[in-house]
Amino acid sequence: MGNFPKGGYLGRLLRVDLNMGSVSEDTLNINFLNQYLGGTGLGIRILWEENIPKVDPYSPENTLIFLTGPLTGTLVPGSGTYTVMTRNTLTGLVVSSQANGYFGARLKYAGYDGIIINGCSEKPVYINIENGNVKIEDAKELVGRDTFTTEEILKKKYGESGFDHHISVSTIGPAGEQKVRFASIVSDRGHVAASGGVGAVMGSKNLKAIVVHGNFGVPLDSNNIKNFWKCIYRWREESRSSAMGKTVDQYGSLGFFTPYYSRGWVPIKNLTTNIFNREKYFDGVYVRNRLHLKQPKSCHSCTFHHCHIVKVVQGKFKGMVGEEPEYEILAGFGPNWGNGEPGAVTMLNDLNDRLGMDGKEVSFLISMLMEGYEKGFINKRYLDGIDLMWGNIEGIQTLLKKISKREGIGNLLAEGVMRVAQELGPEFLKMAVYVKRGNAPHIHDLRTRWGTLFTQAISNTGSQEGIDMTSRAMPELGIEKPTSEPDEYLAEVQTKTGPARQFAECLGFCYYQTPTWRTMFDTVNTLTGSEIDLNEALKIGYRVINLLRMFNKREGLEKEDDSFSFRIGEAPINGPSYGKTMLQSFEKIRNIYYRMMGWDDNGFPTRETLEKLDLIFTLKE
Repeated sequence: MGNFPKGGYLGRLLRVDLNMGSVSEDTLNINFLNQYLGGTGLGIRILWEENIPKVDPYSPENTLIFLTGPLTGTLVPGSGTYTVMTRNTLTGLVVSSQANGYFGARLKYAGYDGIIINGCSEKPVYINIENGNVKIEDAKELVGRDTFTTEEILKKKYGESGFDHHISVSTIGPAGEQKVRFASIVSDRGHVAASGGVGAVMGSKNLKAIVVHGNFGVPLDSNNIKNFWKCIYRWREESRSSAMGKTVDQYGSLGFFTPYYSRGWVPIKNLTTNIFNREKYFDGVYVRNRLHLKQPKSCHSCTFHHCHIVKVVQGKFKGMVGEEPEYEILAGFGPNWGNGEPGAVTMLNDLNDRLGMDGKEVSFLISMLMEGYEKGFINKRYLDGIDLMWGNIEGIQTLLKKISKREGIGNLLAEGVMRVAQELGPEFLKMAVYVKRGNAPHIHDLRTRWGTLFTQAISNTGSQEGIDMTSRAMPELGIEKPTSEPDEYLAEVQTKTGPARQFAECLGFCYYQTPTWRTMFDTVNTLTGSEIDLNEALKIGYRVINLLRMFNKREGLEKEDDSFSFRIGEAPINGPSYGKTMLQSFEKIRNIYYRMMGWDDNGFPTRETLEKLDLIFTLKE
């Protein structure tokens, strides 16, 4: 990028020491910006410098970072995104968790590109940031409050009524306070940084919430303002006209349910079947047009009719008001729990977001217990009297609350899928659904969604690292055909899409709003005054992946951790994916991927690769 960017950054990082109750400021490191931009890239570079190797994720010395990117807070569609980075409480590795909404934009308007938090407060506190003025406030009145109530209280306190967009709040619920390993951070009523226990880390610091509000603008390169507006127009047109954009604009991510079901990608009863006789009631068109009364609730600068507050208008849960579920929650809290009532999903989604837990981990944790309950491996007595037959909504409600409070059986379940399976024994290890040392995957039956499975099994971040290409091509990246079989082509696609996705996640915008690469580069360049092209973008993304890898190596990552659980290796017993599995070919594909990335046989960057990417400093530890 050459020199310090002319636009896109405020140039300021906020540091908060909760041990001392003090705040200070740092200037953004120019070299870091040139090589990592923002988001996940800048976050892992800071985390490498700041975090003590092998520190326990719950330790006060574990660093918690909130970061934006150069596009955050502009008129780029969906640019309210922020990234949270820390040590993953489920795996001990790094986690990068993103959320949309408004918080990222409002953090910039409050005066900062990011926040670095260390230490642990003696009492519960929250941080209030307004136009560069920062105060650490007593959170006594907020203890035990759910995420939505906490947000409402703090917005009213600082002069706003309801859930408007002038003030944003990122907060944890009861689960974060109790350090549930898969606790999330929730902002703007239902926009969730979910993966890797980031809410548990926040709770371990006795930090209940962060409030951001202000009127700082995002700097633009004054020589390119007119061109920047032209780029925004192109971006909006391209994102709306893409196949994904058209679906999301009309039906939200609910529109993915029926096509995914037709391919065997919807998780049903903990991946024990691919047949669901209530499929038509979960179709995006049905849910949008017949089940919900909708009130739009868009994210920052969003062009889609995607997010809504909804009221259930029929069924047992008629009258229920909540956030409209995304596809993954619709599938995970519906078919995966044997629940055939989509209105119940709306209710359960609202409850889970209020409690502040990752829907991925919750979905596969409860589905595993339901399968074990059905097979007689656990009973009501073990579950504190809860009947956990498939589809028992009242039982699920009770269990979610117990987990969030670590109450009774909830104390064990708060440890997550892998640890619970290890505690309950061999039969549960056969049923458990997880990847990479204990991360629950995204809520799909990913056994034949080859790209999603592979990119999560080898991911460094606790989520998808590349782009799933199971049903599409991307000629701009040299990907001419879909990954229709579990073969070595998967390794090639991951090698190309991994750096591309990681570059995009450095910028600070919503994945659903992705334009052509040309428009993305033109927008970044006109905003910041940089000169990024495809080669430079992929080099930045490649550098980010390799630094993530070296960080995880420092934290004890081994080759065997690039893997998935027993259940994910089983072939479906029915449905469109009957008899297919990646199990036999996975190790070969993994080894080819290592070689294509410039890594050794154990899956770590060679010295030559590190030198090429200016990462040789990682060998000095």
